[in-house]
Amino acid sequence: MIMLGAAIACGTAGVASAATRSVPPPVTTPLPPGGFGAIVTCQTVTPAGGAIGPVGVAGAVVTVHIPAGAFPADVQICLTAPDLAAIPHDPCFMVVAGVGVGVSINGVKYQGTFLKPITVDIASPRITAWGMVGAWTGAAFVTDTNSTLTAGMASITMDSDAAFIVQSPACLKPTPVPAATAPVTGEPFLGEGILAGLLVLGGTGAIFTSRRRRVKAASTGPAQ
Repeated sequence: MIMLGAAIACGTAGVASAATRSVPPPVTTPLPPGGFGAIVTCQTVTPAGGAIGPVGVAGAVVTVHIPAGAFPADVQICLTAPDLAAIPHDPCFMVVAGVGVGVSINGVKYQGTFLKPITVDIASPRITAWGMVGAWTGAAFVTDTNSTLTAGMASITMDSDAAFIVQSPACLKPTPVPAATAPVTGEPFLGEGILAGLLVLGGTGAIFTSRRRRVKAASTGPAQ
């Protein structure tokens, strides 16, 4: 994942203790569309692990879960918010949530990957199970296949700094109409042919019956 420049130096160490002052270090990579520069919270987490949040980020509710042993020393974890309207979306999708997660030690970017992955849960009624999570690579948002989505929740596993967006479908799918008949292609020649055949047979039968009645009537009439 790519460093966002959101990791900062925080106050007294402790499990998810709140920071009192925040000064982001210089950005070393291009920021994603949407900026992800607005710091929402920055908290210190010890090697014992802990949780950050739930906290509101860009209209969603974000909670970060840090397992014990994820870091060898106290780290500062910062959450940043993007401008969702400034993030390009895929066709027939809309960006409904986003969060940046930066990790540092004493204001310096955490080097390498975490000892254990941490989990970021993003809750919003606008998130659907048919959406997708995008992770910033430094050049574009790429679909994160390790994330899971359910109605109202996106769960992301990460092992280094990253920025994430969540997209939900914006185009409605056609809904079948109950009790609707299947479309008919071509002309209904077969049905008309059967009907015509029945009419012909009916007419022939009527003529045959009429003839039989006439013959019978003639044979029973008075002899000349």
